[in-house]
Amino acid sequence: MYEKRDFETALELITALSPLDIDHWPRGMYVFRGLRSTKFGLVPSAYRSQSEISARRMWTGHGGVSGGRQVFYEIKMLWSFLEACDASGLQVTGDSIQVRQLLLDAMQFVWNPAEWPPTELLPALATAQHHGVPTCLLDWTRRSYVAAYFAASSAARESESDGELAIWALRVDMHEQWEKLSLLTMPGGTTANLAAQVGLFTVSGIKATGGENFVSTAIEYQDDVYNNLIGPNPGLIKMTLPVSEASELLKLCADLGVRGSVLFPGYEGAAREVIDLAHAYPSFLPKPWPQ
Repeated sequence: MYEKRDFETALELITALSPLDIDHWPRGMYVFRGLRSTKFGLVPSAYRSQSEISARRMWTGHGGVSGGRQVFYEIKMLWSFLEACDASGLQVTGDSIQVRQLLLDAMQFVWNPAEWPPTELLPALATAQHHGVPTCLLDWTRRSYVAAYFAASSAARESESDGELAIWALRVDMHEQWEKLSLLTMPGGTTANLAAQVGLFTVSGIKATGGENFVSTAIEYQDDVYNNLIGPNPGLIKMTLPVSEASELLKLCADLGVRGSVLFPGYEGAAREVIDLAHAYPSFLPKPWPQ
């Protein structure tokens, strides 16, 4: 099971996350993910059955979600993303005539879900994932402070001030021994956001036949992350902080140079930073200009 570490203040957490503490964070051993609530597990967006957009909702009234139907849903999401990019004149990293044909001939994956996703589609899936399309990929970052920013920014925007945010640390130095998960590192040119966030992904495959009922297992409950470890460092760590400290955590991240305009190059990041500032510093909100 994962190791849990609770913190009371933002300063305590940000100090514990320091990459200079190589005893706790040996270089290259861990990747990080920040979430606005400890209630959320490490589940890819395409597998979240309660989401507004999900395979379960697509197949409502059709007898549930089998492995094949889950794959069909994911293919539909990716194909729709590529078509929308076509309409906008946007190039998607890894897209090609061969990729499009692979999607058109996708019934082979519907009948054999264990073969999904094929390597050829991973760059397009990574781009789609990083822009909010549900996929079987889960975002991580190699920088602990980036994960802290995402947890703090999303938690600060919530109206409820109780509960706890979470930052997960996943050990990946033994990822080649994983059986149900895989680690995916994409070139920085895949998307500007991916490069700025030093992002990478875990890929969750479907361990069901085309007709078998599909049930996803959150990463924190998968044996891969706990087996074959060498040394004392845990396979998975969950760090928590009261949501009431989210604004202070945002300020500390900004002091360290981790802010919206840096992690999201372009207008989106500039706007995000303004919203973050408004949450971190209520007095920042615009007031009538003095006469």
